[in-house]
Amino acid sequence: MTKISEIYHTKPAPVLSFEIFPPKKEGDIESLYQTLNDVDPLALGVDYISVTYGAGGSGNNIKTRDLAQYIQEHFGVTALHHLTGINQTPEVLQDQLADIKQSGIENILALRGDLPDADYVNTYYPYAKDLIHDIKQFNQFNIGAAIYPEGHVDNPVTGISVAGVKEKVVSGTDFLISQFFFENDVYYNMQDALKSNYIKVPVSAGVMPIISKAQVERMTYMIGSSLPSRLVKIIHKYENQPDSLKQAGIEYALEQIHDLLNHGVDGIHLYAMNRPSVLKSMLPVINQDIQSKSLDFP
Repeated sequence: MTKISEIYHTKPAPVLSFEIFPPKKEGDIESLYQTLNDVDPLALGVDYISVTYGAGGSGNNIKTRDLAQYIQEHFGVTALHHLTGINQTPEVLQDQLADIKQSGIENILALRGDLPDADYVNTYYPYAKDLIHDIKQFNQFNIGAAIYPEGHVDNPVTGISVAGVKEKVVSGTDFLISQFFFENDVYYNMQDALKSNYIKVPVSAGVMPIISKAQVERMTYMIGSSLPSRLVKIIHKYENQPDSLKQAGIEYALEQIHDLLNHGVDGIHLYAMNRPSVLKSMLPVINQDIQSKSLDFP
């Protein structure tokens, strides 16, 4: 399949991608396959699908590879295999990379991963840049990395860490995907910071639709994303009306995406959470919006 950085550099329109995760229950994988089949990602202009990785020995690691391989073979869409530094050693990493390559996967999203506890220390890969460096030495993969428009939740300094991004790029990062955010100015400020520091790798804007109050409370706590007052009002207005909140959350996310595309972002990355309704309602609208930008995309 295609290396993802080549898609960014050759596609005459913003890149479209979304994230899914391997289901914990064996029986749920067929449901996910059916969802992807119903959505038909290739027909909707999806350029790649990222598949999350079960960090900390959760048992989902092999499922990541299998799901990524299935996506490429059955849907003809490039897969992005997540890989974390949690519980990695150089020897284990080499074996994993060889296995991933054997499966026909050429793109990896390299992440530190969520720490299993506050005292956890990985001697070999304490940061994503360290993992990126060793994956690059394998010389077989296109490497993506995460970027945090509002700063990483574990970093006491608010805002984009330009130094951290530079370290990832120097280590071998070919493209970046942003953590989700709910206020576009946050992303535009990040773009300005990257530009002023001559960081030119492609960056996709990560967007996650709010579909429940519990979801936004959990995710904002984990990630540290701020909520603009307009979105807070929407959540309070519909907190006891799940269907209305879900619809309002999707509409808010689509407005975000439309504005991002109007500002010439390199790509849109949808945090779809394995939700068929999210994919089916959002992807056609996003694809149509992207196609309308193809003529004036720089």
